[in-house]
Amino acid sequence: MMWYTHVVFGVLFYLTAVLFGAPMNPLDIGIAAFGALMPDIDHPKSYISTKLPGGNVMPRFVEHRGVTHTVEAALLMTALVGGLAYWITNSYWPAVAFFIGYVSHLFADTLTVSGIKWSRFSSFHPRGKIRTGTRGEGVVLTGVTFLTVMLFAYIVIPEETSKNLGWVVLVAFIATFAIIGKKLKRLK
Repeated sequence: MMWYTHVVFGVLFYLTAVLFGAPMNPLDIGIAAFGALMPDIDHPKSYISTKLPGGNVMPRFVEHRGVTHTVEAALLMTALVGGLAYWITNSYWPAVAFFIGYVSHLFADTLTVSGIKWSRFSSFHPRGKIRTGTRGEGVVLTGVTFLTVMLFAYIVIPEETSKNLGWVVLVAFIATFAIIGKKLKRLK
C-alpha cells in the first residue's frame, strides 16, 4: 500500500479505539498515523525512509516486508517510541496510538498480493488481492477514507450525525474526494 493509504488506515484504527475509550487527542491521532508509516522504514524509497533523519539506514540491512512487518517489531518499536513519548508527555496513550498505527499497517499490507508474515516465529503468510499503486488500492483508499470521515463525525458530533445521517454521508463523500482526490489520480 502507498503511504497515504497507511496513514488513513492508522487514523481509522485509532478512531475505532476512541469508541472503546482511547482519548480523542490530535497528538495521539498523529502518532497513530506515524506508527502506520513506520514498518516501511525497511524500504529505501518509502515516505518514512526519505523524510525521517537516518531513515535510509535500515533498508541497507533488512529486506522490505521482512522483520519490520511483524508483531515482534511492532512491540519493540512501540517500547522505544512509547518510552520516549511517555518521558515527554507522561502518558501511555501515545504508545498505544503508535502500536495501533503500526498494527494497522500490518493489516493493510495483508490485503496486498505480497501479503506479510505477521511473525518471524510462524509460517502463516496471509495474502489479499490488492496490488499496490493500482486502482484496486484506490477503491480501498476511498472506502477507508470515507469510513474515517464518518467515524470522525460520529465521535465529534454524535447527535447531529445520528439526526442528519443523509447530510453527513453527503459531506463525508465530498470530504473523502477532497482529501484523496489527487492521490487517486496517481494510481494506475
